[in-house]
Amino acid sequence: MASANRSKPGDDGQVLIPAVGYVRMSSDKQEASPAQQRAEITKYAERDGYRLLRWYEDDGISGWKDTREAFQRMIDDAESRKDFRAVVVWDQNRFSRFPPVEACYYWHRLDKAQVHLASVNQGRIEWNSIAGFLTATIRQHADSEHRHKLSADVRRGKRARAERGEWQGKIPFGYIVVDRRLQLGDPLRVELVRRIFREYIEGRSLASIAHRLNAEGLQTMNDGRYWIPHSIREKLKNPAYVGTFRWNEIEIPNNHPAIIDAADFATVQRLLGERQTVTTPKRDGGDFLFTSLLRCGKCESAMHGYANGPRLYYWCQGHKTKGSAFCDLNAVKQNELLGYVVDTIESHWMNPATVKAIRDELHNIIEEQTPKVNGKQIEGQLATLDAKLTKAKRRLVEVDVDMLPLVQEQIRELRSQHDQLQAALRAASTPRNALFGELDERIDRAVSAFCGLRGVLESADPVHRRETIRQTVHHIDVWAERNSGRKNNFRLDHGLITLRDDNLFTSPD
Repeated sequence: MASANRSKPGDDGQVLIPAVGYVRMSSDKQEASPAQQRAEITKYAERDGYRLLRWYEDDGISGWKDTREAFQRMIDDAESRKDFRAVVVWDQNRFSRFPPVEACYYWHRLDKAQVHLASVNQGRIEWNSIAGFLTATIRQHADSEHRHKLSADVRRGKRARAERGEWQGKIPFGYIVVDRRLQLGDPLRVELVRRIFREYIEGRSLASIAHRLNAEGLQTMNDGRYWIPHSIREKLKNPAYVGTFRWNEIEIPNNHPAIIDAADFATVQRLLGERQTVTTPKRDGGDFLFTSLLRCGKCESAMHGYANGPRLYYWCQGHKTKGSAFCDLNAVKQNELLGYVVDTIESHWMNPATVKAIRDELHNIIEEQTPKVNGKQIEGQLATLDAKLTKAKRRLVEVDVDMLPLVQEQIRELRSQHDQLQAALRAASTPRNALFGELDERIDRAVSAFCGLRGVLESADPVHRRETIRQTVHHIDVWAERNSGRKNNFRLDHGLITLRDDNLFTSPD
């Protein structure tokens, strides 16, 4: 580590200061996007003699919050890793919008770690001179006051829009926003909302409705994610579906087109109350740790938790709902699966040779693919895809019913291509050294989390354990075998663990 602390000469012999870049953006309305900030910081570093080691980024979070994950990790790294001597930002207010007293606390921590702050717009922040400190403090005070004024203006603006019935926040499934008001959206989504309400009134449970939608392959209509009972409940309780606008204490009936009849909505609210003790016997999931994360390796159906006394199991729902002709029975004990997951992840990620091989391979991929990306060409392809998507969506209301599945499949394929092109365009706008730094940071963060997994899972309460697993594991495919001669007794044969961090890492058996 000591060698990493030393400044290195640039191509012209200039001694370069090891630094990290910090990027923050709290909304789409900021002056500079993360990509623009990165580009400006990179140019500034090259001009003023900094060597960027890696990036820290907080997206969608305000600068006055000290809960920013990347920000706190950067401060901790300055004190513990000690491999950089500067933090470079686009503007002082990207580092923080703290009040001056709180800002001084973090300035002091950096200064004590012999790390200085530099910004593209203000240059190096000179804390150790009276003039520099006063200038930085006054600027910090102005940014903090601006934040308070902006927050008050935003609250007033939101209330005024709410009083006019203009929609704000997350758009309900089945709707779109036109001129700030909800309008009926994709006809397939509208019908899906009606189906959810209808099936719940007919007596189906939240879990049963979610399972049927997933089994029919409709999960891609829900932003690519699987349906879960909680998402079904959210829709059943949302008054927007009867045309009611609600924002804090403001409520406006008949504000927009309704999807659900008021009488049906009232029936559903009554049934939700009556079935409460039946549908949610375990608050926050009880002791089940792998809820919604397991898939049967034999038929790819979801596996649901089941308690047999103190022992917890997960059973294949494909076998349960469709029978043995569809899937041979597949089940696993939670304790056995937990041990398998921890052992597999540790053996995979505590091996330095494995981590180095992954790092080298991903660096090679970036090296090979980055020069081939043509940003202008991708933008043209995106525009073509947008036009095709618009045309395909219009066809939904024109084609015969028996043609709907074909059009729906076409839309899914176009959306998939659109997402891939957007990812390629983001890569094209990011300098290669920044991609390397970001990738290394993600790998380091993943290794750190995986190495501490066993301690957390052995000592924490069920809620914390479940959240830790959910932050680590994307999903697990399970294969189990029945022990011969013993009814309903299974042993885990093998599994496939797909880890999180944007599905970058997959750990095989």
